[in-house]
Amino acid sequence: MPSASDAPPAPNAGGAGKGEPRVLFVATSGGEGGIERYSVRLAALLRARGVPVTYAVRPGGFLEGLCAAHGIPTLPWRVRNSGDVRASFALARLLREHAIDIVHVHSRRDYVPAVLGAALRRPRPRLLLHAHLIRRLGEPPRLAGRFFQWGASGVIAVSEAVRARLLSEHGFPPGFVHLLPNGVDAAAFAAADGAAQRRAWGVPADALVIGMMGRLNAKGQARLLTVAPEILAAFPDIWLVLAGPEGEAGDRRRLMDQAKALDIGERVVLPGMIEDVPATMAGFDLLAHLPTDESFGLALAEAMAAGLPTVATDIGGCREVVQDGVTGTLVPPDDARALASALTRLLSCPEERGRMGAAGRRRVLDEFSLDRQVERLHDLYLRI
Repeated sequence: MPSASDAPPAPNAGGAGKGEPRVLFVATSGGEGGIERYSVRLAALLRARGVPVTYAVRPGGFLEGLCAAHGIPTLPWRVRNSGDVRASFALARLLREHAIDIVHVHSRRDYVPAVLGAALRRPRPRLLLHAHLIRRLGEPPRLAGRFFQWGASGVIAVSEAVRARLLSEHGFPPGFVHLLPNGVDAAAFAAADGAAQRRAWGVPADALVIGMMGRLNAKGQARLLTVAPEILAAFPDIWLVLAGPEGEAGDRRRLMDQAKALDIGERVVLPGMIEDVPATMAGFDLLAHLPTDESFGLALAEAMAAGLPTVATDIGGCREVVQDGVTGTLVPPDDARALASALTRLLSCPEERGRMGAAGRRRVLDEFSLDRQVERLHDLYLRI
């Protein structure tokens, strides 16, 4: 299995197509969430299309193991911080040794070292910054914008909300920022069976399950717990499954302490990091997604692929994924009354849940197909 010590394949190895650019994905943040997993899926599907993709990762980290599991060769790249000049020289050496044509940067902390590293290489490779989050690329924003226009070939935004912020705050010209929503493998969700997952959670087969997916400090889990006693009073067979890793140490304990204080601890399950997302979604009856800041909302698209209705906050990328009243319900941030009302309405009407779930799956197939997004990314590589 390829590892950090393995050299990447020769240009036409592994099914590489003739004339395809050699691509280096970059991410050294050490995260273990949706961004890392999604980028690996992109890399694997690009390689299946014949694009020779290698991933520069932090040695010994989560991402290195994930790449190995998907057959993606890796290169070791250590970055101490966003101003690590030594890392830039090290990257330039990797780019030269492995004849990289395109650098695709997925981690915000790597933007500056990667841009400088690419600038040190002659001929300079093309470079794309992938803006997975709805935040500035650097500070101060206008100066950062000029720097990235000098050093990058473009920026990928995962939603119109992200794109609009990049254009307004960094002053990028419209053609510099490319919209590429996240994609979902809908076929994987159609075949999933949640019965075994429910048994593993200790949740009855006939229970109604409100699920959440994502870092335990980022998707509004505490807000859901706040309204849960009211929901349980009306629907005694409700269970809450809050799936995902800790964003900060102690997140799990804080949520369980809150649940116990509300006297609902026996109905709350925190299974931790989820490896099989389709099976997990199949164990839910609906998905609640309640962040106060969201770039896209991949969990929403995954829930829709699974045929689930959704309740989400009316912000940023959420409103681009969820069609209010069609595939789910949007509620104002921090409006407990609206949240409780939306959940109650869906829980009381299985026909409405089924209608919204079917509409959501159609929307994913039409707008958020993973194969379609990979094709668009490949086309972008050939255009920049």
